[in-house]
Amino acid sequence: MTVTVNDLAQAAGVSRGTVDRVLHERGSVRPEVALRIRALAREMGYVPNRAGRALAGMHRRYVIGVLLPSIGNVFFDDVLEGVTTATREFSDMGVEIVIKKIQGYDESTHLKAIDELMERDCAALCLGTLSTTRIAARINALTEKGVHVVLVNSDVEGAKRLCYVGSDYLKAGRTCAGMLSLISRFDRLRILIIAGSLQMLGHKQRIEGLKGELERLKVPYEIRRTCECNDSDIIAQKLTTCAMNEDPLINCVYVTGAGAQGVGAALIAQDGRDYLAAAFDDIYTTKELVRAGVYKFVVCQQPQRQGYHAIKRACQAVAGIITQNRVDDFITDTLIKISSNLD
Repeated sequence: MTVTVNDLAQAAGVSRGTVDRVLHERGSVRPEVALRIRALAREMGYVPNRAGRALAGMHRRYVIGVLLPSIGNVFFDDVLEGVTTATREFSDMGVEIVIKKIQGYDESTHLKAIDELMERDCAALCLGTLSTTRIAARINALTEKGVHVVLVNSDVEGAKRLCYVGSDYLKAGRTCAGMLSLISRFDRLRILIIAGSLQMLGHKQRIEGLKGELERLKVPYEIRRTCECNDSDIIAQKLTTCAMNEDPLINCVYVTGAGAQGVGAALIAQDGRDYLAAAFDDIYTTKELVRAGVYKFVVCQQPQRQGYHAIKRACQAVAGIITQNRVDDFITDTLIKISSNLD
């Protein structure tokens, strides 16, 4: 069905004349109203390119800031690919995307990065960050000031955010538990956990999901040791080697974040030792370790969709299409990959 100027006017809550002035660059219209009309024109399929040209000529551009702990963690390359795709697709709305990349899980580094993004006068933020009291408080303060905050890849407890875009990590943990229950040949799983950071809610929930489902399935297990590798393969390899050498009872290794390559190297060195290992995400090195039989499976979370839909939600909020203070989360699929279906 053809979208008309009247349709746009009704959807935007303005007069037909206002829509006409915006689309044809005639007269003066408040930037926030014009942005809403441009976004609706694009969403509804009404001449998005002409709309983009008009918006590009306006004096005010809305900035969306993106924060990701992507330095040293190749998983986030796919999240950034989704951000890039959305940036190209929504360029006709006249928004500017500013990306801040940081390394690791130091709280002060995350807080500083958020502040640096806000120095760009961001109207919205897409944050992949820690779940701490101070960060939740910073997000809440920004929300009170009218900044739209979308949490991407990992949620933050107590944060008054617009929405969360990412994986259901509890479900991911339960999925790993179910897979281990099917393939385990041990009378009891004695598990070594290598987490990226327990300050990342997703990493914690993967552990909670695993434990809860193993208990529900009545699978005998015990957690022998839990270590944090800060998403470093070098640290992960050292921690795994140390734990395996010191505890001969460990027969299962569960990697809840990055560091899977380092863990894999440590496991390869355990020549002849019987164990099961599971990890997350189908990045190149992890896939090769699955093919080699080091990991029996990985559970994946569609990172490109996370980056794309985080930007999309932020654009919709800035444009006024989303008017609520909070909307439904966007949860990506939980996918099981084994050597037979990696490609």
